Amino acid sequence: MTLATCQAIFGLGIFFILFAVASILFSRREERKYYNSMLSRRDIKEYITHEPERLWLRAWRIGGEISLILGIPLAIAGGVLWLVWY
Repeated sequence: MTLATCQAIFGLGIFFILFAVASILFSRREERKYYNSMLSRRDIKEYITHEPERLWLRAWRIGGEISLILGIPLAIAGGVLWLVWY
């Protein structure tokens, strides 16, 4: 295994972790913006009960969690391989 391969694995792990953090923060901002815009409406039942569930608001968060699950082991594996082989 070459040094470039270890660095690529480590770099992919770091990329996935950064993408996860960015998508989770984006999801929070979008949810907050959506539900704050509902406060100006007359019927605030949806704001209080969150019914019906808006799955597209949770999509970025779910993608971020999956990316975090992939990124952490990749970064650990790349770092360990980098230290062991070189």
